[in-house]
Amino acid sequence: MTTARIPLAPKKSVRTAASALRHPNYRRFFGGQLLSVIGSWIHTIALGWLIWRLGVSSPVMLGLLAFCSQGPILLFGLFTGVIVDRCDRRRLVLATQIGLTLLVTLLSILTLNHWITGEIAIFIALGLGLISAFDLPGRQSLVVDLVEYNDLGNALALNSVIFNGARLIGPALGGVLVDTVGEGWCFAFIAASYVPLILFLSSMRIPQRPPVARAGGLLTEMGEGLAFLRQDPDALRILLLVGLCSLTSVPYFSFLPMLADTVLKGGPAGSGILMSITGVGALMAALRLAWSSDIGKMRPWPMWAALMLGVSQVCLGLSHLFWLSALIAAPIGYAILTQNLSSNSLLQHRVPDALRGRLMSFYSMMLIGTVPIGAIICGGAAELLGLPLTMIIGGAACLAGVAAIAGWDHFGARRNA
Repeated sequence: MTTARIPLAPKKSVRTAASALRHPNYRRFFGGQLLSVIGSWIHTIALGWLIWRLGVSSPVMLGLLAFCSQGPILLFGLFTGVIVDRCDRRRLVLATQIGLTLLVTLLSILTLNHWITGEIAIFIALGLGLISAFDLPGRQSLVVDLVEYNDLGNALALNSVIFNGARLIGPALGGVLVDTVGEGWCFAFIAASYVPLILFLSSMRIPQRPPVARAGGLLTEMGEGLAFLRQDPDALRILLLVGLCSLTSVPYFSFLPMLADTVLKGGPAGSGILMSITGVGALMAALRLAWSSDIGKMRPWPMWAALMLGVSQVCLGLSHLFWLSALIAAPIGYAILTQNLSSNSLLQHRVPDALRGRLMSFYSMMLIGTVPIGAIICGGAAELLGLPLTMIIGGAACLAGVAAIAGWDHFGARRNA
């Protein structure tokens, strides 16, 4: 099966840094995501604080929240990838957005009427996680239908510019809203923020993809995706590196409320500030990647970014000063986004379109599905050892994993030479 390649732009300019926006469907998608992504960051802060409050300030409850929100992506990723490849991607993402809106609206009503409990909140988080298991690979795959293939790498980078630009606003706004109006009204705003994207998706007209011959049932098509990874060890190494970072370092976001409250004494506003500063670093990485046009030069970026992430996490665990932790948050955001987005671009570059949904589901499994496992481990370790030491151990584990994958990469390169 021939792997299509993302063509390389001949030179960089302001126009090439936003070339994907020349496509009307992508412009609608780009604009429709802006409010919904801000709402998603507010959701992260508000739901984390709601569980923290209802769970009697338990780090285990925060870990359970992360597991329910993101665990389904890992558990059902093989299945959802096949569904994404079989379905109309626009209709699939439209359905997931409507489902997310309904569940967040229910969460708002329960919270505003003081009917919410920790168990109900966790159950709703599980429902949101199940929908996200389809939404995330669906969104990643839909981008290919909205732009010409030449502009795919730029479109992926611009998606991250939105995501991380919203991170500058959403977490800080979420912290202020939690302090002033409470979690219930935050959830109401989040539900409203999904509406523009739903309207844009409803109005899009996307050319139908040519039908793909199916080799068999769901299990056979799952096997096709796994076979591609066996035939492409570079793609497998990229996925393992993404999973390593998500397992050992990305759970940092789930524990920002605990870090801000018990270690740095910053409260919910401090939690929002830390995540916003993380977003500054991430936005810088997204802009750098949007400006970059050479996919080939990205090959070492995931490894170097993972190395930066491990070192920064160790430094964060050693810090007990809010201003110092805020400074460290910027390179953490830069490293996470560079690692994630360069890995995404490299994988999109390698995969045939017929397998895109399955590879993007593998990517979502490694990127997000492994986070709840790390969060559960981190929550239990934080109970026993304290959060700072837990972060140091996680960062050291990330560095050890990077060394192991780098050694495998070097050995494989020498063996194939």
